[in-house]
Amino acid sequence: MNEPTSRFLAGTPRLHYLEWNPTGARTLLLLHGNSANAWWWGPMARALAGADLRVLALDLRGHGDSEWVRPPDYSPADYADDLARLIQAADAEGGIAVGHSMGGVAVLAFALRYHRLARAAAAIDVAITSGPRRNRFLKRLRTIPTVSYPDLATAKARFRLMPNEGAIAPELLTEIAEHSVQRTIQGSYTMKFDRESFFGSDGLDVAGAIAGVRIPLLLVRAERSRIMTAEAAAIASRSNPLVEVVTIPNAHHHLPLEAPESLARVIQQFAAAH
Repeated sequence: MNEPTSRFLAGTPRLHYLEWNPTGARTLLLLHGNSANAWWWGPMARALAGADLRVLALDLRGHGDSEWVRPPDYSPADYADDLARLIQAADAEGGIAVGHSMGGVAVLAFALRYHRLARAAAAIDVAITSGPRRNRFLKRLRTIPTVSYPDLATAKARFRLMPNEGAIAPELLTEIAEHSVQRTIQGSYTMKFDRESFFGSDGLDVAGAIAGVRIPLLLVRAERSRIMTAEAAAIASRSNPLVEVVTIPNAHHHLPLEAPESLARVIQQFAAAH
């Protein structure tokens, strides 16, 4: 696919999104993970070159070039509302909603609340269950102070994934970093997301949502993931006959960056089936 077109959706909050291949016959609606943005889907969109798919990737509220919300109002339900706004404004009803990590949790919330707006959904490497250790980690994320860097080169050099794992090419990380930092009014540089979006939990009973979804749902798991375990995925698939599980081998949590070609094939096959 060619480079995307950058667009804004008026309203409150003002939302930014990217569009690839606007004449595609079918639509993919992509939601990124926490602290990420729509540009993280670029590698997968490029891997879909030649597919007859329109691709819309949303900057969730508080991320990328979408508006921050005050007082903070970030939850899977809020993100689901924003996705519904995008679908209606972009004439994209009947598409397939796809989300990675926290974006996958938002897609599950969307599938429960707005199932008539999409024909199917996919959640990529979401935490289906959460234990005490992970819950403590989610709460601690909110308390970490925002870090600023003196210049763009330093900000890009300090850019790290969370979790920091997977065989991702340095040049791709540099590309992602360029779209993930912004200049402050003081002239320094910082990450391009609102830290208040770390609200201390998943904000949704993920296993219950999977069991309750009434449209076809694909769960995509990275084989080496510590977030979506094989056991939890298997239990989730048995909870709902509409659920299918696919595991991408030798991959870690950040599938859109580490294995975009494999992920694109899986999503394209799922789209063709529905």
